[in-house]
Amino acid sequence: MRKRTILLSILGGLVGLAILDGSVQVIQASDRISGPIDLSGVTRLEVTGAASDISISTRGDGATEAVLSGTRRGWGAIWRSGWFAGDCTGQAQMSRDGDTLRVDMGERGGFFGWNDWDDCTLTLTARLAPEASVSIRQNAARMRLSGDFAEIRIDSDAGDFAFTGHATTVLVAGAALRANLAFERVMNTEEIRISGKMLDATLRFLVPTPVSYGIEAVASYVDSALPNTPGAKPDIRIKGEMARVRIE
Repeated sequence: MRKRTILLSILGGLVGLAILDGSVQVIQASDRISGPIDLSGVTRLEVTGAASDISISTRGDGATEAVLSGTRRGWGAIWRSGWFAGDCTGQAQMSRDGDTLRVDMGERGGFFGWNDWDDCTLTLTARLAPEASVSIRQNAARMRLSGDFAEIRIDSDAGDFAFTGHATTVLVAGAALRANLAFERVMNTEEIRISGKMLDATLRFLVPTPVSYGIEAVASYVDSALPNTPGAKPDIRIKGEMARVRIE
């Protein structure tokens, strides 16, 4: 009887820990690292350093500004302290130099800086004036861009990139990439270049338009609802070892 009681107590404790562990995942604490920085007159944004979560827009009537923050989730968010905050923010910083905003995410271990006790994500949120240029060079990044841009350059070994709006030039490169591009309008001047070892790319044109495209890959699956019209723009060029491409 005593052994049964002990076993039931242990089982109950394990169940309780499981419930608690699941519950703390919804607990989070954010630390603002820098900003808001006024982006009036800024025409270029550059991001480098460790992995991060990036959201950039040129839409809306609000202030053009940028905020860099670190968010902890789970156990680390419960035990808030200076040393947890340091693990989260690291050496991340951002500064404005004339018409350019430079964001350095610093160097941290782990994919997106996550670890068992203090799941930490560096987050950049920015709103720019239309027709700005964006350059992102990171080992890993989750990127969401919306609005009108002059040029978008992405170089991320492990990248998840989503874009909605218009850009004259889109250059995306990396090792393992997922790219989802939705063009809301077409000016017949667009150039799109996507390259990497393993690619999953979807390109949508909300207004049916002639496009030209070329796919170079060792193994590929291409599904295009739009005919390939030589010389037409948007001009799409995709290179990879393994590529899954959808154009519609």
